Amino acid sequence: MKRRYRTGDQIWVRERNLAIVLNYLWEAGGPISRAHLTEISGLNKSTVGSLLTQLQSWGLVRETGLSGQRPGRPGVLIDVNPDAGRLIGTEIGVGFISVVVTDMKANVLWRREIETTDAGKRLTDASQAEVLEQAEGLVQEAISQATNCDCRLFGIGLGVPGLVDHTTGTLLFAPNLRWSNVPLRELWGRRFGVPVVVENEANAAALGERMLGVARQVDNFVYLSAGVGLGGGLVIEGKLYGGMGGFAGEVGHMTLEPEGPQCNCGNRGCWETLVGPTAIVRRVRQAAVEGRAQNLLALAGGDIDAIGMEHILQAAAQGEPAVLSALDEIGRYLGIGIANLINAFNPSLVVLGGVLSLAGPYILPRAQQEVDARALVAARQGVEITLSAFKFDACVMGGVALILRAILDNPAAWYPKPAPEVPLEGRVAFAASVL
Repeated sequence: MKRRYRTGDQIWVRERNLAIVLNYLWEAGGPISRAHLTEISGLNKSTVGSLLTQLQSWGLVRETGLSGQRPGRPGVLIDVNPDAGRLIGTEIGVGFISVVVTDMKANVLWRREIETTDAGKRLTDASQAEVLEQAEGLVQEAISQATNCDCRLFGIGLGVPGLVDHTTGTLLFAPNLRWSNVPLRELWGRRFGVPVVVENEANAAALGERMLGVARQVDNFVYLSAGVGLGGGLVIEGKLYGGMGGFAGEVGHMTLEPEGPQCNCGNRGCWETLVGPTAIVRRVRQAAVEGRAQNLLALAGGDIDAIGMEHILQAAAQGEPAVLSALDEIGRYLGIGIANLINAFNPSLVVLGGVLSLAGPYILPRAQQEVDARALVAARQGVEITLSAFKFDACVMGGVALILRAILDNPAAWYPKPAPEVPLEGRVAFAASVL
């Protein structure tokens, strides 16, 4: 019979305590004294000292000076060491690839984004092989940048717009890319020789907001991401909620209009067909065809097929009535869906990312009206609807957060230095199991 829980031997307890101390230092957001760390962790002074010595030997934390804020002898200040290592965040989206390199405190040191298709096209014309080749080329550039310093490369976090099998890191199905069964973790782990974590793009973005953005210290929230489609990430009790198979959060495929537009997933009337960027473009192009959006058409050079989100946002800023009306209708359907999510999950926060964050000023007022009208009174009390801190970069920063979260959850797994009674291969296997 397989054991469900690992027993609490001394090694396990020390690993947990190392993680606790490192997490408190991370959450502090800046240097804190040993005395304060002892106080907030509940561990005794000698234990904290021993744990900090271990974390310092690994280079994860550093002393930054002395604190003179308390009476008596100044205390030594401790902080997460930004140069403990480098992390790479990557997003493969529909029509683009984005990569960043950050330090241990998630400061962006290098970034690059490329398009894999012409702007305005709904689906990429590039093949899966071509996109992967371009993505791997960018990641190789990022690795060169990351290894220019005397720091280790911890790993690569990859966000993709589809269903992911977390046990294998396989992209099972990405309707808007039209990819299926792509073993990304295996492919990239073999090619780059570092840990690779693969996650649905909205889940990655939600984790990024939880650790680095507007949802820091928020335990229950919903993240909505609009690229070509609409994805969702659910954070419940401070952790990403994956459901039975790890596929929870596909809120863009809730059916809102049973006879509505065809969705790439095979269904009709999915929420993403009514509020995603494709829906926005479809509505305003129809207005242009009907002669109700002349300013918009002029911005697109007179070519209806060339109308994209950049033109729509420009026309909205100029007060084009047909464009504002279309965005208002998008806000209506957005609010209906959000009201359903509030009733189902009772979050304290709803975060809008991607195109939704850019169009926020034009769609949020109507969305809020619908939420006020449709969500249960008790459930909607105190719920805030806000825009992502990272907008289009939410997923790629979420890729960084995937690796960072794994390090914080068990720093010892990244530095396999077992006691004599623990076989080395056992600790290496445990380190691999973290990812």
